[in-house]
Amino acid sequence: MALFGRKNGKSLFGKRKTDKPKKPQRHELVDIPVDSMIELSDITTYEETGDTSHAYKLVTRKKYVGEGLLRYMYHIQDTETEVVLGVDRIAGTKDEYEISRWIVDGEEELGDPLPDEITLHYPHPDNENEEIEVVYGRQDVVPATLTVTTAQGQEEFSAELHEYATDGDEFMSVELCGDWLTFYVGALIARSDIEIYPAIETEAPTGGR
Repeated sequence: MALFGRKNGKSLFGKRKTDKPKKPQRHELVDIPVDSMIELSDITTYEETGDTSHAYKLVTRKKYVGEGLLRYMYHIQDTETEVVLGVDRIAGTKDEYEISRWIVDGEEELGDPLPDEITLHYPHPDNENEEIEVVYGRQDVVPATLTVTTAQGQEEFSAELHEYATDGDEFMSVELCGDWLTFYVGALIARSDIEIYPAIETEAPTGGR
């Protein structure tokens, strides 16, 4: 004969009230808290800083969610420079991510519609009188919900990502949010190029406009 509410010494009514539900384990690259320190040791960082690695503080976290899209753009700074660490979930997977390093190449108000090709001009490293042309072709346009988190709080927007690439695996992502465009240019890096020192996460106040 079973005791009331028990069978074989086990409760028939699930967990006891004292049992705390376990939070799902978060991937180490997902929702990194603002104020965390992120150390980069990729080739571009090495060439720019002269150090084998360089530490930055996370000041702004952007999260984009759309059809088949989950992307984080972590704006990280030192005393002089801002770079962006990108984390994209690989389509069709649950916990596999591509990692990229970006810079903000410009911000401007929307004028004409974005073209199918965008050409950027960079100084030639060996001749100051010449420029190098890099042509980016548009690959996709993805509507997304954008959540921006800073130390001051969190805001949510509707956005559109225009994804461009070159033949040499260099990327441009153009964020259209309202009437403003933000141009990111970057390339893939390896997980071994990153060391994350997470800040203690607190509940951020929310705001909107």
